[in-house]
Amino acid sequence: MKSPQETVQGLGNVLVIGGCGLLGYHVVKFLIESGKPANEVFALDISVKHNRFDNVTYIAGDISQKDVVSAVFRHTKPNVIINVASPDAMTPDKSVFAKCNIIGVQNIIECAQEQGIRVLVHASSSEVIQDSYYDMIWATEEWPVLENPVNGSIYAKTKAVGEGLVLAANRQKGLFTTTIRLCTLLGEADRVLTRHFIELGRKGTIKFQVGHGKNLYDFIYSGNAAEGHLLAAQALLHAAHSKEPIPANKRVDGEAFNMSNGEPWLFWGAARFVSNAAGYPVTEQEVWKIPMEIVCFFFGIWEIIYWIITFGGEPEVKTKMLRYTQQVRTFDITKARERLGFEPRVPLDEGFRRGVNWHIEQEKLKSKSS
Repeated sequence: MKSPQETVQGLGNVLVIGGCGLLGYHVVKFLIESGKPANEVFALDISVKHNRFDNVTYIAGDISQKDVVSAVFRHTKPNVIINVASPDAMTPDKSVFAKCNIIGVQNIIECAQEQGIRVLVHASSSEVIQDSYYDMIWATEEWPVLENPVNGSIYAKTKAVGEGLVLAANRQKGLFTTTIRLCTLLGEADRVLTRHFIELGRKGTIKFQVGHGKNLYDFIYSGNAAEGHLLAAQALLHAAHSKEPIPANKRVDGEAFNMSNGEPWLFWGAARFVSNAAGYPVTEQEVWKIPMEIVCFFFGIWEIIYWIITFGGEPEVKTKMLRYTQQVRTFDITKARERLGFEPRVPLDEGFRRGVNWHIEQEKLKSKSS
């Protein structure tokens, strides 16, 4: 397997939009630790207080404001834009989804075209092809993007619209584009999945399993996802400067790519692995399995009560989140392997351990400062 220094080279100036989030942190980290394949690295985010590195220029800004995007592009002069900006799918403020996933994406496209930027790699979501909560068994890129994916989820719908905008912009006014459909991310700086699994272990509720627990589920270590985005950027740069036509079965521009670690785990097996790694061991024999229908019934009642007493609020755990825990979600990544040269170098067990160790270190730092 090639080293990080060998896989991605010669990207010029790189602007990572959403550079302080989970995936953005790993994209910047990969660029820094793989022998500087970029001349300069810039990171744009709504907040730039967390997940920072030295020798990176951080810029705070809102991509839903076109004048901000345009000014940042003029200042950074990027050869490559990696857009991994995305709001938390569970945020109660639903208006941010359209601002980031549609308006922001359109601003990025227009400003890139106006300023002659050649390459845009866009982080999409596996949810754009998800029909309700039905099992997704080895989904390929040929599956249709839905008008109302995931039972009309606003997050998924806006991600689908954003992906469509990016792909439609390919080879328009000199811009070359591609989209990466990601499954569930994990690793250092993951404050959602890993934190939740650790909390289940800490509270002892890891012993209660919702559903049968036999469903395979695809995850991806964020460092692998970062490398995949940069491989796509390199392929787009090649396409943008190629004088020869690229065969359809080898094209990257104008294409969508599934991306996972290529090694599905049982969902609840992953949860228990994280709990064990964090120091909260639980064995299979200790697990109580509760039917999904019963849990969703009571959680549905709780959501109504919570909505009433908080005047429209939503609890942290909702029934739609629980449905994912029993769904099969596996994705075929053959296309990414063949056209991008993508090969996940960090296995899932190591990725989960890195995420757990990061949380442990964060807790140590927090206790020292308090």
